[in-house]
Amino acid sequence: MSCGVYLDRRVFAVGEPIYITLVNLGSSPLYVGSWGIVDEFGKTIYLIEPPQIMINPSSSFVVVWFQFDNDGRQVGRGRFRVVWRPLIGGNVLECFSDFFEIL
Repeated sequence: MSCGVYLDRRVFAVGEPIYITLVNLGSSPLYVGSWGIVDEFGKTIYLIEPPQIMINPSSSFVVVWFQFDNDGRQVGRGRFRVVWRPLIGGNVLECFSDFFEIL
């Protein structure tokens, strides 16, 4: 059971949409589960549990974060990373992207 979280780059302007690729690196299908954004200290900034879409092995799914927190406020500058918690067979995995910056 393995998953990956990738961004197309590491630096973004404030307010710029951030495209996030969630990849199933395992050999069994998994469900999106939840994904979100945490700051460099691990504090949750944004968290969503979208409609559950199945991702087959060696396949990916792209989501977009528009840099708003859970209260709908624009996020400011800082260092963040994506946390993805896909579901497989009733178990929750946890995968992180590399850190990225909003300038």
